[in-house]
Amino acid sequence: MTKTSLIGIMADSHGKPDTIAAAVALFKSKDCLYIYHLGDICDSGYPETVESCVSILTANNVTAVKGNNDHAISTNPPGKNISKETIGYLSALPLVAEYGEALFSHSLPFAETLGLSCMIRGMGKNEAAVFFKEHPGKVLFRGHGHSPEIISKEDGKIAVRSILPGENTDLAGRFPCIITCGSLAEGFCMIWKPGEKCVKCYLI
Repeated sequence: MTKTSLIGIMADSHGKPDTIAAAVALFKSKDCLYIYHLGDICDSGYPETVESCVSILTANNVTAVKGNNDHAISTNPPGKNISKETIGYLSALPLVAEYGEALFSHSLPFAETLGLSCMIRGMGKNEAAVFFKEHPGKVLFRGHGHSPEIISKEDGKIAVRSILPGENTDLAGRFPCIITCGSLAEGFCMIWKPGEKCVKCYLI
């Protein structure tokens, strides 16, 4: 990881391939070194777009974690138009990924203790406190919540603040912290600048 590395992050595209493609195009235009998708790539309500969504990720070397919709599709395929390869891809997605000082998950990163339920359990202040205790030097990027926000400690207390599109959020001195990236289905995505310790929210 170099000081100038940029990391593109999206989540909760919910079966919208055009929006995934738009986010990938944005990340590539900014010369992002890596791209992450934080789950709910597909949507069990839109089985006809599963192949398109997955193909965009694989064609662009996007690293993904498993969301609850992805799990539902892989365990109970909703039709004959989804290939075995795509089902295999969704089945094999990890619940948590790691890169440098960051963890990536669909919702909670506690896969070892919660198992599959970590994909659907919400992130409240109690869960944030556990993450802060277990990962004092880390930032968690997560999906599942559809509005961009940051959870961090301010004056010893856990604070939750919204992140607006176009806003650069400074992470220096705020580790550990938790970033909810927002729903790509609603146009939100982020670019993380690890070397500069900041993230920027985009609305596409």
